[in-house]
Amino acid sequence: MSNKAEVVSVNISTEKGTVKRPVPEIRLDERGIIGDAHAGAWHRQVSLLSQDSIDRFAAEMAIQLSPGDFGENIALRGRSGPS
Repeated sequence: MSNKAEVVSVNISTEKGTVKRPVPEIRLDERGIIGDAHAGAWHRQVSLLSQDSIDRFAAEMAIQLSPGDFGENIALRGRSGPS
């Protein structure tokens, strides 16, 4: 099994409390994702979520989801942890 993961989407929001929207790329600095409302000197600067989990939830709930609907900055598919 591969330890590689694929980035499915990168998303930002310019205001807290709103759904994040897909963007073509993101840039990081010590405060988080540049241009994202959650960047700052605190504990939740960047959020990662498995696309597989998003897909599973959407199937179980019989709903359609778009990138950023869970407030995730980065959605990944595949394995990224230790073997």
